[in-house]
Amino acid sequence: MKKITIIILTILSLGQVFAQSDKNGNPVFNSVSTSEKSIDNFLLISNYYTLKNNIENKQSSVFISEKPTLDQIEKASINLASDFFIMTKESKMVVIIMLQNDPKREFITIIMSNKQQSTFPCKLNGDITENRANEIIKEKFDTTATIENGKLKFNGKEFVIISNEEIEDVVLTLIKKEKLDKKKPSDIIMPSKKELRNYILTETKESGKLDFFTEIKGKEFDGVQIKQGVFTTKQSVALYKWGRACYDLGVNTIEDVNEIYSEFKQKELNQRDKEYIKMGFDKEWEN
Repeated sequence: MKKITIIILTILSLGQVFAQSDKNGNPVFNSVSTSEKSIDNFLLISNYYTLKNNIENKQSSVFISEKPTLDQIEKASINLASDFFIMTKESKMVVIIMLQNDPKREFITIIMSNKQQSTFPCKLNGDITENRANEIIKEKFDTTATIENGKLKFNGKEFVIISNEEIEDVVLTLIKKEKLDKKKPSDIIMPSKKELRNYILTETKESGKLDFFTEIKGKEFDGVQIKQGVFTTKQSVALYKWGRACYDLGVNTIEDVNEIYSEFKQKELNQRDKEYIKMGFDKEWEN
């Protein structure tokens, strides 16, 4: 198993954020934010490392195969880190808390002001996290898989599910016990979903850092070669770049990306726009 690393980097001039790419633009371990919860004077952001776009993605650090078998998916589901949490104060990152499963289940914390890393025992009982069990059902890795009475039936086996509530309760207990909420905030900015959305909308306007459109006005449908023997229009390239930038900035899903662009355009997107934005979000021209 390759070592799982957490990358902190600077994206454009938004400041330093927790994002999904390394300094070369390659995914490390793709994740999505699942919820945000205000507790006292800090914000706890829950996140989930997905199987999809990781184990079958050659550019991911946890790549297994373009067509992983059920046994490979099962092993990844159990062993790969699943849930992690980011605690912020006034949008500044304080600590990252990750639930690691392999080689043993434990919590890893990183104090962002000094990069101090610590490990703590984890006594959660169960085989697989709720987020991962739900993804297995959603993505239909095994069309016969079901969830019943807190158990996942998958690949001919039964797995006890560790609920999101259980994980969050243990994380909150760890925060209080180790006084992580008293740690000094770092200078690293972790924007909320709303802040990220507003940033993208602002920077997509004329002369903004995500404005790939002004410079091609009047030439939107001029042809351009993107690969040997592959041609498209300048408008398509602009949409691709914009979708790619949204991915790099940490927007969770293509649905979220489409909503932001629709809000910017103040109208529903046509199928063509959606296709090229999705290509950028999935980095299809770079594979």
